[in-house]
Amino acid sequence: MAWSSRISFAVILVTLSVASQSHLYAQPQTLTGRVTDTSGIAIQGATVYLPALQSGVATRPDGTFSLPLPAGNHDHKIIISFLGYLPDTLVVSTDDAAGSLQVMLLPGIVAIEGVQVTASRPDNITVIAIPVSAGVSIPSVTGGIESAVATLPGVASFSELSYSYSVRGGSYDENLVYINDVEIYRPYLIRAGQQEGLSRINPDLTASVSFSPGGFSAAYGDRLSSVLDITYREPQELEGSLSPGLITSSMHAGGRSRDKKFWFIAGARYRSNAMLLGSLDTRADYIPRFADLQAMAGYKTGDNSELTLSLWGSSNRYTFIPRSRTTTFGTIENAFRLYAWFEGGERDRYDNGGAALKMVIRHNERVTTKILLSSYIAHENESYDIRGAYSLSSLDRTEGPDSGPDTLLNAGAGSWLTHARNTLRTGMTGLSYRGYLNGSRNGLEWGVTAKHRSHDIGLNEWLRVDSAGYTLREEAEGVALTSYTDRASNISSFIAEGWIISRSSFNAAGKKCDLNAGIRASYDTYNSELLLSPRISLIMALTGRLSLYLSTGAYHQPPGGREMMLKSDDPQLLLRAQRSLHLTAGSHYDFIAWDRPFRFTAEVYGKVFDRLIPYTVDNVRLIYRTGNVAEGYSAGLDLRVNGEFVKGAESWFSLSLMRSEMRIPSASTGWYPAPFDQRVSFSIFFQDYLPGHPDFRANINIAIGTGIPTSPPGREQWDVWFRIPPYRRIDIGFSKVLIGQKKNRENFSMKELVAGIELFNLADIRNTISYTWIRTVRNSEGQTREYAVPNYLTGRMVNLRLTARF
Repeated sequence: MAWSSRISFAVILVTLSVASQSHLYAQPQTLTGRVTDTSGIAIQGATVYLPALQSGVATRPDGTFSLPLPAGNHDHKIIISFLGYLPDTLVVSTDDAAGSLQVMLLPGIVAIEGVQVTASRPDNITVIAIPVSAGVSIPSVTGGIESAVATLPGVASFSELSYSYSVRGGSYDENLVYINDVEIYRPYLIRAGQQEGLSRINPDLTASVSFSPGGFSAAYGDRLSSVLDITYREPQELEGSLSPGLITSSMHAGGRSRDKKFWFIAGARYRSNAMLLGSLDTRADYIPRFADLQAMAGYKTGDNSELTLSLWGSSNRYTFIPRSRTTTFGTIENAFRLYAWFEGGERDRYDNGGAALKMVIRHNERVTTKILLSSYIAHENESYDIRGAYSLSSLDRTEGPDSGPDTLLNAGAGSWLTHARNTLRTGMTGLSYRGYLNGSRNGLEWGVTAKHRSHDIGLNEWLRVDSAGYTLREEAEGVALTSYTDRASNISSFIAEGWIISRSSFNAAGKKCDLNAGIRASYDTYNSELLLSPRISLIMALTGRLSLYLSTGAYHQPPGGREMMLKSDDPQLLLRAQRSLHLTAGSHYDFIAWDRPFRFTAEVYGKVFDRLIPYTVDNVRLIYRTGNVAEGYSAGLDLRVNGEFVKGAESWFSLSLMRSEMRIPSASTGWYPAPFDQRVSFSIFFQDYLPGHPDFRANINIAIGTGIPTSPPGREQWDVWFRIPPYRRIDIGFSKVLIGQKKNRENFSMKELVAGIELFNLADIRNTISYTWIRTVRNSEGQTREYAVPNYLTGRMVNLRLTARF
């Protein structure tokens, strides 16, 4: 079978025994290396066997291994194997111990007692391993890993311009993201997706992606919804890429020294979404400029130790000078048109950067420890003064052309003035120690972390909307403002965290079981609150194809930067951690169709919350109320089937059903929909190529979801609410491999050259992200009314890009 035909993007779930099965022996001469699949993703638990000594070791979670070699300058046969992959036999000498061996296993299908087993890594309960190639090839406006995450069951994204996503009814702030064991943060002052810039995750540098929509282990920090765990790549040879595009351009380079002790990888990106913003209703001068630089280097300080340094920084500038806006909305029988014109503008700046230094020490065959020092700073500034006037007209669809019906009457006129001078300075510094004790059937993991955080918050913003003079006070108190915020606070605290996890494998009723039990504790001087979070999960393999699992635990979310923006300085009103109990049950079923591997996953879950901080959503901005006064629940069903619908290319279909509600007992509100209560969502990520011509590729990304609730300004969300229209979007991409890995390699220094075209919003559906509310007082009909004018997202757009890999 040809090399290209063996390439597989099979979805791989990592087993609950994340750090078990490593055996390191302190020997004078040791062969080291790393085992991956054809996508470059590490394979944990692969056997590296030395027949001459009838001994072997298993690869670690990062795919690395250390195998003692007998003394003497002669050759040895090494066999590397893992269930579902074709074994690889190598001949090495004792002198090869000075270097690092790189092994790539090819996926295969083998038969064991009548059951076909395909390439897959051990299950890690609720964790989904996402192929890195999906984050690179998925057609979407933002692109990247988050776009692939949004196609998974239980995950919803409501704006193609934003990297933010909601998981099982949770808010954007409830998701953890790690890169190389360092927690990362997104800007707090962002109000709209077009301001976000670049995601912190660089797909060009990524080696593996793991995502858990809930029920994750105690090794991860305190959030209520999900965790996304990213590992960056350690290059084994000189490599690079250059990818110019109309929206995003990127480049990266990496390499390793001849003695294999030193390696580095770095990437730079630039993004401008001005072309996309031109399809919005508001005609304006959009000047978005986003850039970032990330670099990582490692040095092997000894036979069993390595030091890694990571640096990153980003500069995001967004300038917005509006001129006019025309929006038509309503129904055929009751249609309206809003026309507005503006003066002024907006200038925003979001800068952040950080560094991390990590030391990994493998003490012996069973014990590995990590020491991690990290620091992060962010400066955010939001400044705007925009004055506008509007005219709202009722349309007569019976007169005039279809594209421009006549105006029947004026429903209202008015003006508004918005002002903001918002600033945020954030600093995070942390020191962490982690340990791993690995055995053949059991394992132990522990860790402690000390962090200091600071938030210097300054908010000054107001809005004045006028229609027929209703904002003017009758008394001599001046002009009334529709909304006004003036806050200034400086918050800092120390946080201490610790966790311990026990992993064990055993047989019950003749079935193989894996148990993960742990507890996490944290203490924050901000509110002097001690949090304990026990978590436990169990998976049982009923057959070679069918596994059942159960996960439960306690999860907390201490108040962060965004929740604190509207809090009172009164010590009696200090916010406490929001709390949740998770219960998840599910099954995996692996099967063969069309001689190719597939997996069907079904998962039911329930989450109960208390001490929630109520919030509302405006575009992608979350606005919190003061106080832990709410409680709620989320429950649902997630279904997913993934596999090689087309040989050599993995695709998946996802379906989610969910209900998420809240209530405020002290206000006797009764149950009302949570802000991200999306009842039904369906998504498809599909990869294809022309039969007989795999260099012609197509990728399609489809998202359909019911609307989420929203409320008029000044109204409580439990009193008056309605749902935004359903979100529907189709993005499709086509690519052609101009230079393949086997074409003219002697004449070209590049490995691959790919040209691509993407069609965003193929059906040109006008999705709604939020509303602008217009109030008329004593209009032409003598009525006082409020109109919800939809703020539409982007229309159909074409993107071109070219990618060269060296």
